Amino acid sequence: MSKSSFCVLRLSPLVLALSAAVAHADNASVQPTMVVTATRIATNPDTLSSDVSVLTGSQLAATGAQTLGEALATVPGVQFSRSGGLGQPASLYIRGANANQTLVLVDGQRMGTATNGGTNFDLIPVSAIDHVEILRGPASSLYGSDAVGGVVQIFTKRGQGTAHVWANTEYGTDSTWSVATGLSAGQDDTRVAVGFSHKESEGYNLTKPSSTFYYEPDRDGYHQTSANFDLSHFFGDANELGIRGLYVQSDAAYDAGGFPANPWTRETQSNISVYSRNQITQSWQSTLTVGMSQDQSHADSWDYNTFEPYTSRFDTRQKQVNWDNRIDSDYGKWLLAAEYLNETVTSTAQYDVDGRINKAVIGGWQDDFGANHLQANLRVEDNSQFGHETTGNVGYAYRFSKAWQFTANAGTSFHAPTFNDLYYDCGYVCSNPNLKAEKGRSFDAGLRWDASGWSTTLVGFENRIRDLIVLDANNNYIPENLNEGKIVGGTLTTQGKLGNLDLSGSLTRQNPFDHDTGLLLPRRAKLFGTASIGQTVGVWHWVADAQGAGQRFDDAANSDANEMGGYVIYGLGLDYTLAKNWKAGLRVNNVFDRAYELVKNYNTEGRAYFVNLSYDGAGF
Repeated sequence: MSKSSFCVLRLSPLVLALSAAVAHADNASVQPTMVVTATRIATNPDTLSSDVSVLTGSQLAATGAQTLGEALATVPGVQFSRSGGLGQPASLYIRGANANQTLVLVDGQRMGTATNGGTNFDLIPVSAIDHVEILRGPASSLYGSDAVGGVVQIFTKRGQGTAHVWANTEYGTDSTWSVATGLSAGQDDTRVAVGFSHKESEGYNLTKPSSTFYYEPDRDGYHQTSANFDLSHFFGDANELGIRGLYVQSDAAYDAGGFPANPWTRETQSNISVYSRNQITQSWQSTLTVGMSQDQSHADSWDYNTFEPYTSRFDTRQKQVNWDNRIDSDYGKWLLAAEYLNETVTSTAQYDVDGRINKAVIGGWQDDFGANHLQANLRVEDNSQFGHETTGNVGYAYRFSKAWQFTANAGTSFHAPTFNDLYYDCGYVCSNPNLKAEKGRSFDAGLRWDASGWSTTLVGFENRIRDLIVLDANNNYIPENLNEGKIVGGTLTTQGKLGNLDLSGSLTRQNPFDHDTGLLLPRRAKLFGTASIGQTVGVWHWVADAQGAGQRFDDAANSDANEMGGYVIYGLGLDYTLAKNWKAGLRVNNVFDRAYELVKNYNTEGRAYFVNLSYDGAGF
């Protein structure tokens, strides 16, 4: 039996659950949600051509995930990997694109580090999140560099309704515990929301003995503290002035082979912005946002020249100005926008260049013509390192009937190499100042079926990325440009009701490979998916879910030594409504204690139990 056939058999529970869900459609209700990320204009997703998912706060909690990254792994077309437990380096792959080809926004502001281009999803507390929008497919025509595979936009909680408090606490395996509390109010002309959370875990050993260089036989713990706020005031019905911010600090132990001994890393992410939303005329709304985000990483390190420990430091600061204008007309909705981004890097490592500035203007348009929907975007930007770049996108949707809709999108993308890729001085050669910027072309087409309370989508996609940047495992992992990376695949997604049962599932079949060699891109599977079944019975709610992926490799060479086998893990959840505003829950992850790898030679959590208690309500 071939390895690919074996992976399909191991994922068969997901395939069967998804097939059963599609075949037994019954009555249910699926409510549309307005989304912003797809066009930078709030729009009903049912009218868009874009491939978008939304995770609400309640849905995030229902996943049983300990971090946002783990929760995003339940989203169709998304894979997640992490080098061990909580707080460790993590990557998110949307439609098989590289991790630093996914743009992460928090309330419209860029988050993450300019040094490696990634975002630590463990640093964004789930308790602070109102909802998350995930846009699959290139969006450089709206957001510029990094939006090659897609965009993840996180919306933090806003004040609304009668003043009330909320709180939750959880305890589980590895002495993991957390508390979170907050206040929300939105009466008259003023809205306010504040939140606080703290989480600790003794953790488990990150590395396996097979990781001979880094292995240490110890637990690797984790601490995190966060605070967030949102305050705004309305001047009449047409004008709003607000300020919002997020601060997160985490401390995580990691393995370094004893050099230095028992090392820790401290990461801090902060984001603050001031915005003014004004209805200039009946048809013209303007939003001006000025903000700054900062990513700081300070870690215990070892100097192999002096054989002395020291503290390494990598700090990224991003100053941002966004001006979005929405204009409604008889000829559709128009977007006119301008952006300014100033990125600077401060580090104990040496960078020949430690800053760059990006300026851009964006135009967008969308309109409906009977059963037809058209949308288009164009972005022209000037990067201080790589010059001018123009990207565009066009989308089309056609509704055959009330139940059936066809969608198609085509666009171009752009991704500037990170500062680490270009200039990082690690004591020997580990960067490449001759790297070219990545440029991509993509196309997707899909069918949506919405009937009898069921929503089912099948999307096929192709993304060609010229000068794709990868780490050369045969040359000290120095970054290099491939001639072309190519990702071809499709995702099937469905959700609805079968009698009293809530069912959902997704299955992605893709081929993310180096166009020249035919080898798989690192840590991405050809086949992966999720499935979930749940039911509410009076004051009880239960859910059973599964998540799995096929064979992957930890290097671009696809060597046997770096092969990671396929896996399926299962979870169970049970909630009980104690009273009007009180709820208790039990969650079991990895029910069958399955051993599997997301990163070669790094452990993942075995069977884990968590109990929680939450309160939400009671006005003052």
